[in-house]
Amino acid sequence: MAKILLSIPDDLLEKIDRTKDAKKIKRNQFIINAVEKYFLMLWEEDYFERKKRALESMKKTREKIMSLGIKDWDPVAEIRRLRDGRADELLERWKET
Repeated sequence: MAKILLSIPDDLLEKIDRTKDAKKIKRNQFIINAVEKYFLMLWEEDYFERKKRALESMKKTREKIMSLGIKDWDPVAEIRRLRDGRADELLERWKET
């Protein structure tokens, strides 16, 4: 395991120490947990942003299809198919890291 030297403001260290004492964990474990949660939050933000862009793209595609007169295309089923496949792929990738 690597060791690092980290400088943080005194008031933040006090908050860390109060919380780690309440949780009965070591300071380094508290920081490791916090970093892991931060990475998860970043991953979730990225996931939901991609999902939003995919939905916007799907809406544009639907509009194009409808303008061509194609009436039997089910955009909801298409979104579900793409969402389910993409979510599984992202979850597998996240487990690997």
